[in-house]
Amino acid sequence: MQNIVRLDEYRKQKKAARAEAQAPDAPRYFCLSCDADQFKLYASGTVHCASCGALIRNVQIFGSPDR
Repeated sequence: MQNIVRLDEYRKQKKAARAEAQAPDAPRYFCLSCDADQFKLYASGTVHCASCGALIRNVQIFGSPDR
């Protein structure tokens, strides 16, 4: 039994997959403890992981510049 692969279709699929895999321009943050990517922002400016509650130290929230 042989597999028949049409190279033109295979290459089109592969190019589409590469285009989707490109990283967005914005940086992506995640929790080092549980790999979650959702956070709770508090009025004090601290950021905690929404899943495990770990303090995220490399992200700080400051007030808007017009205040």
